[in-house]
Amino acid sequence: MRTWLEINLNNIEHNLSQIEKLTNKKVIPVIKANAYGLGSIEIAKYLSNKNYDLYAVANFNEALEIKESGINIKTLIMGNNDAHDLKLAIENGFSVTISSWDDIKNLENTPDSTNSLIHIKVDTGMGRIGFSPDDIEGVIQNIKNNSLGTIEGIYSHLSSADDNEDDFTLSQINQFSKYENNKNIQFRHILNTPGIFKYYKNTNTNFVRPGISMYGVLLFDSPLKNILKPVFKLKTKIIYLKKLQKETFISYGKTESGKKGDIIATLPIGYADGLDRRFSNGGTVKILDQECKIIGRVCMDMTMIVIPESIKDRVKIGTEVDIYDEEIQTAAEKIGTIADELMTRINKRVQRRYV
Repeated sequence: MRTWLEINLNNIEHNLSQIEKLTNKKVIPVIKANAYGLGSIEIAKYLSNKNYDLYAVANFNEALEIKESGINIKTLIMGNNDAHDLKLAIENGFSVTISSWDDIKNLENTPDSTNSLIHIKVDTGMGRIGFSPDDIEGVIQNIKNNSLGTIEGIYSHLSSADDNEDDFTLSQINQFSKYENNKNIQFRHILNTPGIFKYYKNTNTNFVRPGISMYGVLLFDSPLKNILKPVFKLKTKIIYLKKLQKETFISYGKTESGKKGDIIATLPIGYADGLDRRFSNGGTVKILDQECKIIGRVCMDMTMIVIPESIKDRVKIGTEVDIYDEEIQTAAEKIGTIADELMTRINKRVQRRYV
């Protein structure tokens, strides 16, 4: 195993438990995008014995992949379904998001729509998908009057809770507040990860949707970060070492050169594995807790680094290298992105090791 993800399943359960204690609300574990790159099948399998009421994915294919693996969990598809996928989602017993009048029309034209399990999406300010708050009462009546299925959930999504946008976020929560105590609807939720950690006292909803936080990562500073345990490490091993005999260009495009005497290590990981190409010419990895600079461009399958003088006598072929860990957000900020992007880009060819 030359490049792998090390994933601590117990710490995922710990993080979910801590979030429930903090908020006094039940969690809907978000396992979309291959569980943020960590492996939705194994994580769903592990969590399926923990009695969570609902899990969330992005689309029909994600839900179907989990079901076909033999895992029996209740799954909400949070994205829009076209008419074809909506029919299949209902047939498979998945909970579906209804976010527009076109979705209502598709329900009306779907055989056995009376079996559908509906979550109504309210757009309180995200501007992505969802009914206007002014439409919700009409939507509920339409579904009931036409026997289009069971309304088991209603939810919205915060757009800016991880920024300093308190007034806007509180306005979103306030718009949703008229539904938060409707006990005729089983699942009522608006808080994503940043909402959970910043605004859990501002809403009486009974469920929350931890995404990246269940995997031990926050995108902003918070003292509450200490309740989370780290879940993963992306690791690799040195496969090649050389001492430069003269100044030499390293990697594609001659963008950077090593000096005479530099120890250059080659790693079997590249942008096809999820090491972002924007880390070329200056990103860092860690060996023996020492930062090692990436030299030259990150290749598709390999990357070169400079070994610092302080550890050159302790490094050999096979020495482990830490690429990403719970501090992944710090690395992401250096290239102008977020941890979610780096995590979800970790390719399936990277082996997952569950502990």
